[in-house]
Amino acid sequence: MAGPSHAWAWKHRVVVVFAPDGRDGALSRQRDALAGTEAFIADRHMSVIEIVNGEANTVMGARIDVSASGMKKFLRKNDDSFEVFLLGKDTGVKLRSTEPVTGDALFSLIDTMPMRQQEMRSDRAGRS
Repeated sequence: MAGPSHAWAWKHRVVVVFAPDGRDGALSRQRDALAGTEAFIADRHMSVIEIVNGEANTVMGARIDVSASGMKKFLRKNDDSFEVFLLGKDTGVKLRSTEPVTGDALFSLIDTMPMRQQEMRSDRAGRS
């Protein structure tokens, strides 16, 4: 598998959700917060990756091949506690939270990013 910054750079925005296990209450709340947002995720070129029990799985959006240990090292995460990261297409950390994050909060933040603003302008110009 490619390193995390090479697998998706300049193609996808990535939400990485870490949880110690599948029974984690915060993980369940995060899943609920993103339920039904698939169209919004696709429109923003996003992928949602869960890293649970040391395994990385794409659960929404475009499939991205990353290793759990590689992503953990990339994000300098030292434990298995619940945490959410939003990574921009430039691979930079745009949000880091120890609490679940709503879809609205993620989409609002993304929509303020210069690259997303450019994408929206291009989309509008293409429809004209």
